[in-house]
Amino acid sequence: MKRFLLPIFTLLSISVFAQSMVTEGMVAIDGKSRNSLSVIIKDATADDVKKAWKKQLKDLKGKVNDKTIIFGDDCQAKSMGDNTFDVYSIVEDLGDQGIKLVAAFDLGGAYLSTADHPEKYPAAEQIMKQFALDQAKAVLANEIDASEKILKGLEKDFSGLEKDKEKLEKDIEDYKKKIEEAKAAIEQNVAAQANKKTEIEGMKAVIKDLQTKEKSIK
Repeated sequence: MKRFLLPIFTLLSISVFAQSMVTEGMVAIDGKSRNSLSVIIKDATADDVKKAWKKQLKDLKGKVNDKTIIFGDDCQAKSMGDNTFDVYSIVEDLGDQGIKLVAAFDLGGAYLSTADHPEKYPAAEQIMKQFALDQAKAVLANEIDASEKILKGLEKDFSGLEKDKEKLEKDIEDYKKKIEEAKAAIEQNVAAQANKKTEIEGMKAVIKDLQTKEKSIK
């Protein structure tokens, strides 16, 4: 079994790495095209990603509003400098491809980009990448939790089957004992029948003898 662990770990690493890839491009958010960072999270749900992203923005000290889009006002991150920034973001369900999170970082008059803000872009990219990794881990944690619950059920079923087998085996032993006891009882019964038959024949002989004596009296 051990020889399979390395390939499986490698596949998981590739999967998680793919989920954490951040792309840059112009995306329409709330009716306006903005330079944005995007990341795709596999096997998650849109609701879970929205909830987690709102928490992420609150952790960045932002005031969050999600009436139309998810908007984080006056966010802060030491890695991006002392100034606050706003985050405009949307979450899209891509079906089998996963959940796409798009975020535009408004630095105050300009949206973050690699071309115009090479010193700050890596920090924002890392925020997105780490968020995607955390969500991928959360998805796996949920799957592990669900699988462990299924495993417990299977183990409980197996334990029940073991107990059933033990009971059936005990029943067999009990039946064997009862059969042996019945055999012994039959032997005793046969012997008792033979003795009783002898007693009956003896009593018949006595009666016959008495009847003969009775007839002889005149």
